[in-house]
Amino acid sequence: MRTPLASMSALALLTVPTIAAPYIANAIFPNVPAATRDAQLLDFYQQWKSTYFTYGCGEGRAYVDVGGDDKPVYGGTEAHTITVSEAHGYGMLALVMMADVDSDAHADFDAMVRYFHDHPSLSSPHLLAWNQVEGCADAGDDVGGTNTATDGDLDIAYALLLADKVWGSAGELDYAAEARATMDAIMAYEVEPVGMHLGIGDWALRPDDTYFRNTTRSSDFMTSHLRAFAEASGQVDWYSVLDRTYAIIDAVRASHAAGTGLMPDFIVDLDTVPRPADAVFLEGEADGMYSWNAGRYPWRIALDYLTFGEARAKAAIDPVNAWIRASTGDDPTKIADTYGLDGSTLPNHGENSMAFVAPFGVAAMIDPANQAWLDAIWADVVDKPVADEDYFGNTLKLLSMIAMSGHWASP
Repeated sequence: MRTPLASMSALALLTVPTIAAPYIANAIFPNVPAATRDAQLLDFYQQWKSTYFTYGCGEGRAYVDVGGDDKPVYGGTEAHTITVSEAHGYGMLALVMMADVDSDAHADFDAMVRYFHDHPSLSSPHLLAWNQVEGCADAGDDVGGTNTATDGDLDIAYALLLADKVWGSAGELDYAAEARATMDAIMAYEVEPVGMHLGIGDWALRPDDTYFRNTTRSSDFMTSHLRAFAEASGQVDWYSVLDRTYAIIDAVRASHAAGTGLMPDFIVDLDTVPRPADAVFLEGEADGMYSWNAGRYPWRIALDYLTFGEARAKAAIDPVNAWIRASTGDDPTKIADTYGLDGSTLPNHGENSMAFVAPFGVAAMIDPANQAWLDAIWADVVDKPVADEDYFGNTLKLLSMIAMSGHWASP
């Protein structure tokens, strides 16, 4: 069943949440009144939640239903998929960051944690199995349903840290302990212990795997998460992972994307010279291009500058902003859904997908020179109906709107 939304008034306006991160002083925001931005965010959050958030798979359990809009589910999932770990992490982030205006958020978040407990990966009870299907079972071995995907676990750990900050850990669920356990499991099973890079999942870092071991995925480059993990745990190895991530970005930019700053979906040969993956390396022809995985990269990296003032993040995203503005003529509706690292597009490419447009809005916030560009992106994002996008586009739109409106939080 869908969660009730009666407790959220469509007329309610956000105040800055108690857990919102103070952004760096020169950060910019869409040039509309803050109350208007907040109302637009709340309206879309309500639409997103009524479409995708659902209770099921046991008493007091909830998940993000990736097929809640009755549209096809992609990403290599098994037939009849109901959710994936990436979606679970996104949902937990959204709930805790919108808790100030959603009185159901605490109970809903706890229901998502219980679901997380019910579907452990094979490697650790503190990591989430990647894919579940109708009937609430984990997907089969043919799609690696009980393996992990690193991005989902990173977001879950970060959301648990935020939950400890906003609700404390003295109740039924000890969020702080849960976060520590998940962070430790990520370090043990999803970080390559020699190169200290983020792996693409526990399956790729098993002792008998060599082909995927020295691979990373740019959508996992959550550098502000890594910094937060280091500060919360006191474990200095997280700083090593953070530094390695920026070193990989620098290497790929210098040799393969000097004119654009773009990252490919997958980066290989991390034990020698990092490079974009070949076509059909893992998921498809665009594995070495800026495509459906890498489209999240501008949002993730920009947050490290906006919330922590990380100079390496700004250096990485400045050229991306310059290139995308020039290539579209400052018209976000012309943003394509896949690019070569040289900025080229594919024949018959799509345009104006929120999975690509909205993350560029967060990236625009790092420099006042991007004000008109940010305003155009915000207007385009707000104008796009929920029915025009699928789970992926709508969810990246929601999380990007949370960031663009100033409500992204740090532990």
